[in-house]
Amino acid sequence: MSRRDDPRFAVRIALLVVASIAGVGTLAPNALVAQGARNARVTVSIRPETVSVGQPFVVNVRVQAPLAAIVRFPAVPDSGDAIEAIDPRVVADAPGPMLDRTASYRLAAWDLGDRHPALGAVVVAVGGSEERVELAIPSVHVRSLLPSDTADRMAKPPRDPLATPSALWKLWVLLGTLAAVLVGWWWHRRSVHVPTTPEREAYLVAATAFEALQRLALHEAGEPARHVIAHVDVMREYLQRRFPAAHHGLTPSEFVTRLAKEQFPSQQDKLAALLARDADLRFAATALDADASAALAAEARRIVRDVQDAHEARLRAADVGPQRPRRR
Repeated sequence: MSRRDDPRFAVRIALLVVASIAGVGTLAPNALVAQGARNARVTVSIRPETVSVGQPFVVNVRVQAPLAAIVRFPAVPDSGDAIEAIDPRVVADAPGPMLDRTASYRLAAWDLGDRHPALGAVVVAVGGSEERVELAIPSVHVRSLLPSDTADRMAKPPRDPLATPSALWKLWVLLGTLAAVLVGWWWHRRSVHVPTTPEREAYLVAATAFEALQRLALHEAGEPARHVIAHVDVMREYLQRRFPAAHHGLTPSEFVTRLAKEQFPSQQDKLAALLARDADLRFAATALDADASAALAAEARRIVRDVQDAHEARLRAADVGPQRPRRR
């Protein structure tokens, strides 16, 4: 009886077909698999396997575990390493009867040769207990961008040193420098008497910018975060012109503290809350709807109006001055 007629051979072929349909099929040639103690399967793949210096490549870390499992992927590599992250980590889920989650890391290498990205370990938690699965990442080969025939090229011969300038050339340089100094002094004296255009009043600039933002209506056009950020930028520019000590280089907390020392007339707690919300929108990309965006923008305009009212009140008090006693 031949091997094909053997019933045990047919059973083995059927089992292989069923296993491939169930998702236990072949992996990519550059994929590594780790099996956890809690039925967690971790697969690591890299593509492409050969890149140039600085060319991006992607490391995919796939975890298959029970549906109730909690998976924590490692953070992206540090930017100061020879392999650094280009984009934030992207995590995607695949449908199925069990948890199938993949984290993608887009990286770039800056050293030649075979490089091994270091990502750390994947933590899988099931039923109150957790396990760390160390990642074995395949190597990526980094090739040079230089042509293969650069080793045969000869460098250009060194140039002759510059000749020492003569005494006449030094005299011409001295006369040219003196003429440039005289022209600059004359231009400066002339520009002193030219009347300059007075700087626009700080509140007029802020009010004009607020009106332009209201006409744009970014919060109604699907950009609620940009609507708030633009209003906060106008507010901070106005406050800096009223209080020069509160400059742009300060953090939100330092900005509020500096204004408190300058007798800030508006409510400092509301200003601090607005600046903290602005920082979340700028750097954390938190969610925001159109109504909340309009309310935060109105708060920025109110703070500017309060400071302007206090500024105008001080100007009126300075114009009136102390009253002289009436003569009897």
